[in-house]
Amino acid sequence: MPTSVRLLPFALLVLAACSSGGGETPDAGTPVVEDLCNSREEALTRPECELKPGEPLERFLALDSEPRAGDQDWYRIVLPPGTNARTLLNVNGTYLASSTAVNLSVTILGPLPDGKEGSLARKEDKHAQGAPRPVDIVLPLRDGMENQTLLVLVQDAPDVPSRPNFDARNKYRLSVRIDQNPDEQEPNDTHETATPLVLTQSGEMLMGASTGYLATDNDVDHYAFDLAEGKIAYVHVTAPDLDAVPNWRLSYELWRPGFTEKEDEGVVLPQVRGGELATARKIKKAELPGHWTLVVKGYRGTNDRDTAQGDLTQPYEVEVRVLEEEDAQDRLDPQRPTVPDNDRAQRATTRNLSAATPGATGSSVSFTGRLGYISDQDWYSVRLPAFSTPTLLRYRLVPLDTGGRFPAMPVTASRVVHVFTLVATGGPLNESRESCATDAAVCPRDFSENPDARGLVDRFCRRTDLPAPMCLHSSREEAVGNSRFTALSNFRGVIPVPAHDAALMYYFLVQDNGSWVDDKDYRLEVSWDAEDADELSRYVNGAEAPVARTLASTTAFPSPPDTAEFSVTGQLSHGHGRLRSGTDRVNGLGVRGPLDYDAVPSDTDSYVFDLPSVPPPEDRTWLLQWEVAKLADGGTPHGLALDLTFCDGDATDAGVGTCTPVRTGNRGPLTLGYRSDALRAWHTPSNAGTSSLQPLYQLEDRPSSTVVTLAPYACGCLERRFIRGGTLRVDVTASERLDYERVNYTLRTGHGDYPQSYPVDGGTTVSCPVVTDGGTTPDGDGGVIQNYAGGCNFTYQP
Repeated sequence: MPTSVRLLPFALLVLAACSSGGGETPDAGTPVVEDLCNSREEALTRPECELKPGEPLERFLALDSEPRAGDQDWYRIVLPPGTNARTLLNVNGTYLASSTAVNLSVTILGPLPDGKEGSLARKEDKHAQGAPRPVDIVLPLRDGMENQTLLVLVQDAPDVPSRPNFDARNKYRLSVRIDQNPDEQEPNDTHETATPLVLTQSGEMLMGASTGYLATDNDVDHYAFDLAEGKIAYVHVTAPDLDAVPNWRLSYELWRPGFTEKEDEGVVLPQVRGGELATARKIKKAELPGHWTLVVKGYRGTNDRDTAQGDLTQPYEVEVRVLEEEDAQDRLDPQRPTVPDNDRAQRATTRNLSAATPGATGSSVSFTGRLGYISDQDWYSVRLPAFSTPTLLRYRLVPLDTGGRFPAMPVTASRVVHVFTLVATGGPLNESRESCATDAAVCPRDFSENPDARGLVDRFCRRTDLPAPMCLHSSREEAVGNSRFTALSNFRGVIPVPAHDAALMYYFLVQDNGSWVDDKDYRLEVSWDAEDADELSRYVNGAEAPVARTLASTTAFPSPPDTAEFSVTGQLSHGHGRLRSGTDRVNGLGVRGPLDYDAVPSDTDSYVFDLPSVPPPEDRTWLLQWEVAKLADGGTPHGLALDLTFCDGDATDAGVGTCTPVRTGNRGPLTLGYRSDALRAWHTPSNAGTSSLQPLYQLEDRPSSTVVTLAPYACGCLERRFIRGGTLRVDVTASERLDYERVNYTLRTGHGDYPQSYPVDGGTTVSCPVVTDGGTTPDGDGGVIQNYAGGCNFTYQP
């Protein structure tokens, strides 16, 4: 027998015929099985057993007599002249039926590199109860194999070796292709044989590109290029969309000089037609310049356990651009080699406002930077001089059109801006970190509308790579999926700056949270602003105090009179404002994105109203209205939210004062804010249909303001126990803020006779719940105390 057809030992190649563990039971409709090519001898001698390129064969995997199982089909392939190391042999076996008991197995046999004969490749389709899948083998050949004869063995790969399956109904199809490897870069399967990427000058950058194929199973292609210190390398790998999912998932690895440490890696998502991967890296360490290696391969799962099948039809392209650093804060200056970049807080680019007055000329600064490579961090700081009254710090990040020497990374953008101050309590560093994370007097915090921000705040308080614990005052994250926040429109804020008797430094960090950069410039604008006069007038001994007023009486209804006796005014300058629910926050309603954070959520103006002393029954109608001025362009910057604190005169608490504060009702916090929908009022019967409901608020859109009035249907009122308590505190905050510009608001409130009436469908009016006789109780002095029932119960308000 010629050497070219010597095969593996007989024991390894021939299976004993066994009874079938599956397959079809012949009946009148079963095709006649023609069992051909049952041995290697037949494969080598019979013409019907030659597998030729472009001439697929269809055969049964079943014996033509009982038992049907145990069939092996053998075929030969004669390699053509010119076969060499770039020749690829593609053998494909598949069942055309939607189901079969056969787990198709295909083995290619021939000469091994060591001169012996054996298996060159084997694959099988273990499809269990699913539809059969093709068995596709792409085998790279070698020099010296021209005119050689290879054998192909087709058989079942049973789950139980002693019970092979068969299929006497459905044929399998077997085909072969012999092609030259379309990848002209081969062989480049190792670091030592990497294809050099020739970088040539193109404008202000060096560029190099190449095209390749992952033509064979687990094919790995290497490319090498040189980088110098201070340079940025943009690496782009893409597989064009050919309207089909490739046999492999495109992946890459970028290795540092020496091929011992991986710089980066990536993989496209499953079932992507083609795919795109990219990264941008900067050479910042002296040991990193030199020979870098880019590895392109098919993803093989964790620990490379899976097989990335070859694909002869899907090309990929690699491109490398070598760029100069264009961020002035990150660029190495040959004239000042000791000046480092601003990638750490200790090296923040600083602007000094020591000679500035809040709100005056010279109280604003700006920084221009660029996120030009992965893990780029841009730190800035602004120094404020000592100032004896509270002020405001405004900031805004604006993306610019300049730059962009390479496309943005093909991943979701996730830019962020954080604003900090350093925390130094005067004690050990560990104590400062703990105080930063736990003491609101050291580091203000508010997680009521963004509980997930707690981890972010704690992390910066406790990080050991920072110069000191850093208190996070404000954070903005890119909201890519929300159309309201295009062009980083949520990247702005207003931070309250307390009075301080020494210079105070605010730090700004601009970065991407993932693996996204775009090499485009941005501008960070920071301005030191004066607090409004109304706010400053509220401070007593360095702390903001409530404004005391008397709730005046009126016969007007439902709107209080627009006079000074019934009105208080103010401005709400800083903070993002209130949102009505967690759903609003997640959806990104208001001025900030779903993940944004402010340590002080809103400027709060507080008022304490003395309630009237009236004879029993003390129930009083409460009239309430607020007005918010519009912006110069006619827009409404925000609404108002009113947090109420009543004083329960019937439940005294010596630890608090003369009464017990009541901040919640039967349905939650006593917070009032405009809603347009029809709702149940506190007095609405539980069996009332939805058709009887009305809005609790009336909204009037005036040319220069919006006015909200508590509707008559709401039956706004003051309960008897609260009248006896004597005070009502109202904390006014912004809600649904859409703009940080300051505007004036007016709160009008008063009290009147109770009950009032409200209209219902049909033109009739209905009275709010009336007060009824509740009987008497002895007063202990021989007399009686008149009791009352019904009447006002406003704490049931939704």
